[in-house]
Formats: sequence, structure tokens, C-alpha cells
Amino acid sequence: MDFQLGDKAEQVRRDIREFLRREFTESERQQERVSGDGHNWSLYKKLAAAGWVSAGWPKEFGGGGRDPYEMLALYWELSKAGFPWFGLLNNGFIGHTLMAMGSEQQKTELVPRIAAGDVLIALGYTEPGSGSDVAAAKTVARPEGDDWIIDGQKMFTTTGHLAQYIFTLVRTGPPEHKHRSLTMFLVPTDAEGVEIHPIHTMGGERTNGVFFDGVRVPDALRVGEVDKGWSVVRFALGLEQAMGYADRQELFLEEAEAWTAGTEQSGEKGVLVRQQLAQMAINTEVSKLLRYRSTWEQAQGITGTASGPMTKAFSAVKYLQDARAWMDLQGPLAALERGAQQAPLQGAFAETYRAAPVTTIYGGTVEILRSVIAEVGLGLPKSR
Repeated sequence: MDFQLGDKAEQVRRDIREFLRREFTESERQQERVSGDGHNWSLYKKLAAAGWVSAGWPKEFGGGGRDPYEMLALYWELSKAGFPWFGLLNNGFIGHTLMAMGSEQQKTELVPRIAAGDVLIALGYTEPGSGSDVAAAKTVARPEGDDWIIDGQKMFTTTGHLAQYIFTLVRTGPPEHKHRSLTMFLVPTDAEGVEIHPIHTMGGERTNGVFFDGVRVPDALRVGEVDKGWSVVRFALGLEQAMGYADRQELFLEEAEAWTAGTEQSGEKGVLVRQQLAQMAINTEVSKLLRYRSTWEQAQGITGTASGPMTKAFSAVKYLQDARAWMDLQGPLAALERGAQQAPLQGAFAETYRAAPVTTIYGGTVEILRSVIAEVGLGLPKSR
């Protein structure tokens, strides 16, 4: 069995590496480390001009028609390079969702603007007190003429402070109808009553809390049918969960290998370091193969499996375990940040240790994903 991505994907890998070498400077990489924005408008427009923003979209929507293997290679290289790509990812998830479930107006007017690099859309799922239980949304929308009035709050809307719209899940019916009374809207961030407040994370990312106070949104910005928003959010989340973190794991493994080769490792610690490198290599390879399987299913048009949740859950847990293991091996020095003289791996151990925990939350907590795996993959009864 051939586990390579194919010649076209390898060409994408070479092309995007050349793009990064030419367009992505070290100062921009450091700027992203400082800001944690996850999006850089100048770089994003360069990606759009080169056709990468819509590379995986069907050609009838102005996309490049590239297959899932080519897109995996694209995202893999951007992630490993430290490129600010959260905006690109979100736009990819939402663009595909709009093409599949949006109105004709959204397909003809909004999708091309996303592809051109003119529009950024943030994800508005999580709320205070409900976490990954997305269907427990308390943000409400009530109809008023041809508009809707939205009141409530969303948390962890990464890139929301830079976006034109927030892809917002709201309740439009009785709360007891948990999954059957949700509707999705594209809420303009410049609408009256929208407030966006920064939240700076332990991992160095800038995310946001968003408040909606009597926000008027036209019905034309509704995505999908009224009270059928659960199908919309499930479609978008399925795309997100299939990504996993094998690319980050691979980068961390390469960094750890380089550090080990450049330092003297002897005695009991040397044995432990070699064991950790071996375990980390195994974890990374399994995560990569899980992601390849999710990509293969996407290429074959296979939906409704547990592969996406399995990919995300396994890679997130192992990434965090490896980050913790290296901190234990290094002791206090591993807590030194970039710039400190004695920081092992120039502070990458500390940086990864801070960044890894949130991967177990993105796109649904590991606990939620394990429930999905049990129900969808193993056919077990609902556990929550």
C-alpha cells in the first residue's frame, strides 16, 4: 500500500515552500508570535493572488479544483512554517459550507469575495458555560420583519477582531428542542450592538469574547434553513476535526531531534531522551496516517464516519503528552522562553508546552470527540 500523497501534492509542497521563502519573512513570523492574531491581511492577499485561498474549491466557484491530497500538503507546509493561517482555515471551512448549504446570493456574492482575499469570517460557536456542547447555545435570534434581532455572547472567536463576519450559531426556537431549534447566521462585525473584546491565551494566541446586544441582521445572511442550523454546524465541524495536529507534531519532532543531535546525551537521561524521541516518532506517524485516512475519505466522498474525530482526538492527546514529557525530561530549564540564554531548543519546549493544551479543545473537546467515536464509529448508545 502506498502512503504517499502523489505527484500533484508533492508539487504543491514545492510550490508553497517557494512562496513562503519568497513572501514570508522572519520579521512577519516574529510578528505573529507577538500578536497571536492568526491572520495577516497582507500575507493573506498574497495567498489569494496566487490562488491558494480557493485552491481546493470547485472551479465553478472560481476555485482551483485541487484535490484533498494537494490541500493537505498546502496546509501542512503553512502550519510547519509558523504562517498565520487561522483565517485561511476558517475561510476554507466556511467557504465549503456556503458552497454546499448557502443561498444562491451567498454563493454568487460572498464566496468570490472570500476567494479574492477581501473577506474574513470567524467561527462563533462556543458560549460561556457550554464549551464544546455547541448545541446548548443560549444566544437567541427573534424575527422582526425581514430581519432578525440577536442577543447573547460567544467565546473564543479567534480572528473575530479582524473579520467582517462571524459565523454565528443561535437559538431560534424552544431550548428544550436542543438540536432542532438552532439557526446559523453571518453576523457583520460592524453591525450596531456588536462588541469584541480580546482574550490572550497561555499559548500566545489572541482570541475574543463577542457580545451581541440587539444586533439586527437581515435574513439574507442566514445560512441554511431556520431551525436547521445543527446540520450546518456539523458540516463545518466535520471539516475542522479531520485536520488534526500531525503537522505540528512533525515539526516538534524535527526540532527535538536537532536539539538532541547537537547536545551531549549520556547516562540515564540519554536513555530517557532516546526513548522519548522514539515514542514521539510513533505518535507522529500514527497521527499522520489518521489524517491521511480522513483525507482519503474526503477524496472518496465518504461522510458520516468517526475518522475525523479520531484524527483530532488522538493527535491532540499525543501532542500534549509529548510536550509534557519533554518538560519533565528537561526540568526547570525547559520553562525558559525564547531569548533566554540557557533555554533548550531556543525556548521551543516552553512554547509548545503552552500551546499544546488548547489543541484538546479546538473543534470539540477530546471528551466530546470520544463520545462521537463511540456512537458513530462503534455504534454504542449516546453517552451524553
